[in-house]
Amino acid sequence: MHRQFGPDESKRFYDRFGSLQDAQVYERAALKRLVTASDFEHASAVFELGCGTGRLAAELLEDHLPEAARYVGVDISYTMIGIATRRLARWGKRVTVSQVDGTRSLPSGDGSFDRFVATYVLDLLPDAAIANVLQEARRLLMGDGKLCVITSTEGTGPISRLVSAAWMRLYRINPSLVGGCRSLQRRSWLDERDWSVEHAEVVVSWGIASEIVIARRL
Repeated sequence: MHRQFGPDESKRFYDRFGSLQDAQVYERAALKRLVTASDFEHASAVFELGCGTGRLAAELLEDHLPEAARYVGVDISYTMIGIATRRLARWGKRVTVSQVDGTRSLPSGDGSFDRFVATYVLDLLPDAAIANVLQEARRLLMGDGKLCVITSTEGTGPISRLVSAAWMRLYRINPSLVGGCRSLQRRSWLDERDWSVEHAEVVVSWGIASEIVIARRL
Protein backbone atom coordinates (compact mmCIF):
# COMPACT_ATOMS: atom_id res chain seq x y z
CA MET A 1 0.00 0.00 0.00
CA HIS A 2 1.30 3.46 -0.85
CA ARG A 3 2.06 5.96 1.89
CA GLN A 4 -0.80 8.26 2.88
CA PHE A 5 -0.64 11.91 3.92
CA GLY A 6 -0.61 12.33 7.72
CA PRO A 7 -2.13 15.20 9.76
CA ASP A 8 1.26 16.79 10.45
CA GLU A 9 2.14 16.79 6.74
CA SER A 10 -1.28 18.20 5.88
CA LYS A 11 -0.91 21.01 8.41
CA ARG A 12 2.56 21.97 7.15
CA PHE A 13 1.43 21.96 3.51
CA TYR A 14 -1.73 24.04 3.99
CA ASP A 15 -0.08 26.46 6.40
CA ARG A 16 2.24 27.29 3.47
CA PHE A 17 -0.48 27.10 0.80
CA GLY A 18 -2.75 29.65 2.49
CA SER A 19 -4.83 31.90 0.24
CA LEU A 20 -3.67 30.05 -2.89
CA GLN A 21 -6.47 27.62 -2.03
CA ASP A 22 -8.94 30.10 -3.54
CA ALA A 23 -7.20 29.71 -6.92
CA GLN A 24 -8.20 26.04 -7.21
CA VAL A 25 -10.54 26.66 -10.14
CA TYR A 26 -11.21 22.99 -10.84
CA GLU A 27 -13.14 22.74 -7.54
CA ARG A 28 -15.73 25.36 -8.42
CA ALA A 29 -18.06 23.30 -10.60
CA ALA A 30 -18.31 20.53 -8.00
CA LEU A 31 -18.85 23.03 -5.18
CA LYS A 32 -21.67 24.64 -7.15
CA ARG A 33 -23.36 21.26 -7.60
CA LEU A 34 -22.91 20.42 -3.91
CA VAL A 35 -24.60 23.65 -2.88
CA THR A 36 -27.49 23.02 -5.25
CA ALA A 37 -28.03 19.45 -4.02
CA SER A 38 -27.68 20.07 -0.27
CA ASP A 39 -30.73 22.30 0.34
CA PHE A 40 -28.85 24.73 2.57
CA GLU A 41 -31.84 27.07 2.35
CA HIS A 42 -33.55 24.86 4.95
CA ALA A 43 -30.53 24.27 7.19
CA SER A 44 -30.35 25.65 10.71
CA ALA A 45 -26.79 24.67 11.64
CA VAL A 46 -23.81 23.74 9.45
CA PHE A 47 -20.57 22.08 10.53
CA GLU A 48 -17.72 22.21 8.02
CA LEU A 49 -14.64 20.03 8.44
CA GLY A 50 -11.72 21.60 6.59
CA CYS A 51 -13.19 25.07 6.18
CA GLY A 52 -10.02 26.33 4.48
CA THR A 53 -10.16 30.04 3.68
CA GLY A 54 -13.90 30.24 4.44
CA ARG A 55 -14.82 30.76 0.79
CA LEU A 56 -17.66 28.21 0.79
CA ALA A 57 -18.89 29.37 4.19
CA ALA A 58 -19.10 32.97 2.98
CA GLU A 59 -21.15 31.90 -0.04
CA LEU A 60 -23.52 29.87 2.14
CA LEU A 61 -23.98 32.67 4.67
CA GLU A 62 -24.41 35.32 1.99
CA ASP A 63 -26.71 33.53 -0.45
CA HIS A 64 -28.16 30.29 0.92
CA LEU A 65 -28.48 29.87 4.68
CA PRO A 66 -31.46 31.34 6.56
CA GLU A 67 -30.63 34.48 8.53
CA ALA A 68 -30.79 32.65 11.86
CA ALA A 69 -28.65 29.69 10.79
CA ARG A 70 -25.31 29.22 12.48
CA TYR A 71 -22.03 27.96 11.07
CA VAL A 72 -19.11 26.15 12.72
CA GLY A 73 -15.93 25.60 10.73
CA VAL A 74 -12.74 23.81 11.72
CA ASP A 75 -9.42 23.31 9.97
CA ILE A 76 -6.05 21.81 10.80
CA SER A 77 -4.15 24.83 9.44
CA TYR A 78 -3.61 27.96 11.55
CA THR A 79 -3.05 29.90 8.33
CA MET A 80 -6.42 28.84 6.92
CA ILE A 81 -8.17 29.59 10.20
CA GLY A 82 -6.72 33.11 10.21
CA ILE A 83 -7.94 33.78 6.66
CA ALA A 84 -11.38 32.27 7.34
CA THR A 85 -11.81 34.21 10.59
CA ARG A 86 -11.17 37.50 8.81
CA ARG A 87 -13.40 36.61 5.86
CA LEU A 88 -16.34 35.56 8.04
CA ALA A 89 -16.05 38.26 10.72
CA ARG A 90 -19.00 40.26 9.40
CA TRP A 91 -21.41 37.46 10.37
CA GLY A 92 -20.43 37.90 14.00
CA LYS A 93 -21.73 35.41 16.56
CA ARG A 94 -23.42 33.27 13.94
CA VAL A 95 -19.96 31.96 13.04
CA THR A 96 -17.40 29.98 15.03
CA VAL A 97 -14.08 29.03 13.44
CA SER A 98 -11.37 27.05 15.23
CA GLN A 99 -8.22 25.04 14.67
CA VAL A 100 -8.46 21.30 15.39
CA ASP A 101 -6.66 18.13 14.38
CA GLY A 102 -9.83 16.90 12.66
CA THR A 103 -9.04 13.19 12.88
CA ARG A 104 -10.25 12.72 16.46
CA SER A 105 -13.34 14.00 18.29
CA LEU A 106 -14.81 17.22 16.94
CA PRO A 107 -15.72 20.14 19.23
CA SER A 108 -19.54 20.10 19.27
CA GLY A 109 -22.35 18.25 20.98
CA ASP A 110 -24.36 15.28 19.73
CA GLY A 111 -27.13 16.10 17.27
CA SER A 112 -26.13 19.75 16.97
CA PHE A 113 -26.20 20.16 13.16
CA ASP A 114 -28.35 19.37 10.17
CA ARG A 115 -25.49 19.59 7.63
CA PHE A 116 -21.98 18.14 7.95
CA VAL A 117 -19.81 19.42 5.10
CA ALA A 118 -16.39 18.13 4.03
CA THR A 119 -15.10 19.20 0.61
CA TYR A 120 -11.77 17.85 -0.61
CA VAL A 121 -10.93 16.70 2.92
CA LEU A 122 -11.54 12.94 3.08
CA ASP A 123 -9.14 12.42 0.16
CA LEU A 124 -6.40 13.99 2.33
CA LEU A 125 -6.94 11.66 5.29
CA PRO A 126 -5.58 8.19 6.06
CA ASP A 127 -8.23 5.47 5.79
CA ALA A 128 -8.59 5.07 9.56
CA ALA A 129 -9.12 8.82 9.96
CA ILE A 130 -11.88 8.81 7.32
CA ALA A 131 -13.76 6.17 9.31
CA ASN A 132 -13.43 8.28 12.46
CA VAL A 133 -14.65 11.43 10.68
CA LEU A 134 -17.76 9.61 9.48
CA GLN A 135 -18.45 8.35 13.02
CA GLU A 136 -18.15 11.93 14.25
CA ALA A 137 -20.45 13.14 11.46
CA ARG A 138 -23.10 10.64 12.56
CA ARG A 139 -22.71 11.86 16.14
CA LEU A 140 -22.97 15.56 15.26
CA LEU A 141 -25.89 15.27 12.86
CA MET A 142 -29.54 15.50 13.86
CA GLY A 143 -31.78 12.56 13.00
CA ASP A 144 -32.54 13.83 9.50
CA GLY A 145 -29.18 15.55 9.00
CA LYS A 146 -27.21 15.37 5.77
CA LEU A 147 -23.61 14.47 5.07
CA CYS A 148 -22.38 16.70 2.21
CA VAL A 149 -19.05 15.57 0.76
CA ILE A 150 -16.82 16.15 -2.25
CA THR A 151 -13.77 13.99 -2.90
CA SER A 152 -11.32 13.65 -5.73
CA THR A 153 -12.13 10.48 -7.66
CA GLU A 154 -11.19 8.44 -10.69
CA GLY A 155 -11.80 9.93 -14.12
CA THR A 156 -14.84 9.03 -16.20
CA GLY A 157 -13.59 9.76 -19.74
CA PRO A 158 -10.29 9.48 -21.63
CA ILE A 159 -8.87 12.84 -20.55
CA SER A 160 -9.97 12.67 -16.92
CA ARG A 161 -8.75 9.06 -16.63
CA LEU A 162 -5.37 10.15 -17.95
CA VAL A 163 -5.25 13.06 -15.49
CA SER A 164 -6.34 10.79 -12.63
CA ALA A 165 -3.66 8.22 -13.45
CA ALA A 166 -0.96 10.90 -13.64
CA TRP A 167 -2.19 12.41 -10.37
CA MET A 168 -1.95 9.06 -8.59
CA ARG A 169 1.53 8.42 -9.95
CA LEU A 170 2.66 11.70 -8.41
CA TYR A 171 0.87 10.83 -5.18
CA ARG A 172 2.73 7.54 -4.92
CA ILE A 173 6.06 9.30 -5.48
CA ASN A 174 5.33 11.95 -2.85
CA PRO A 175 1.81 12.94 -1.63
CA SER A 176 2.87 16.56 -1.10
CA LEU A 177 3.31 16.94 -4.88
CA VAL A 178 -0.50 16.94 -5.17
CA GLY A 179 -1.35 18.52 -1.84
CA GLY A 180 -1.91 15.12 -0.23
CA CYS A 181 -5.10 14.45 -2.25
CA ARG A 182 -5.74 11.03 -3.74
CA SER A 183 -8.57 9.56 -5.78
CA LEU A 184 -11.30 7.90 -3.72
CA GLN A 185 -14.35 5.92 -4.76
CA ARG A 186 -17.53 6.11 -2.71
CA ARG A 187 -17.71 2.39 -2.07
CA SER A 188 -14.28 2.56 -0.39
CA TRP A 189 -15.29 5.06 2.29
CA LEU A 190 -19.10 5.24 2.67
CA ASP A 191 -20.81 2.37 4.48
CA GLU A 192 -24.37 2.28 3.18
CA ARG A 193 -25.44 0.42 6.31
CA ASP A 194 -24.89 3.74 8.10
CA TRP A 195 -25.83 6.19 5.35
CA SER A 196 -28.62 6.48 2.79
CA VAL A 197 -27.32 8.14 -0.38
CA GLU A 198 -29.67 10.84 -1.68
CA HIS A 199 -27.46 12.22 -4.41
CA ALA A 200 -24.20 11.12 -6.04
CA GLU A 201 -22.53 12.37 -9.18
CA VAL A 202 -19.10 12.86 -10.70
CA VAL A 203 -18.19 16.28 -12.08
CA VAL A 204 -15.14 16.76 -14.32
CA SER A 205 -13.55 20.21 -14.52
CA TRP A 206 -10.16 21.03 -16.04
CA GLY A 207 -9.70 17.28 -16.54
CA ILE A 208 -10.01 16.55 -12.80
CA ALA A 209 -12.86 14.35 -11.55
CA SER A 210 -14.68 15.11 -8.29
CA GLU A 211 -17.43 13.02 -6.70
CA ILE A 212 -20.29 14.74 -4.88
CA VAL A 213 -22.17 12.67 -2.27
CA ILE A 214 -25.18 13.76 -0.23
CA ALA A 215 -26.32 11.15 2.31
CA ARG A 216 -28.62 10.93 5.32
CA ARG A 217 -27.61 9.11 8.48
CA LEU A 218 -29.47 5.87 9.19
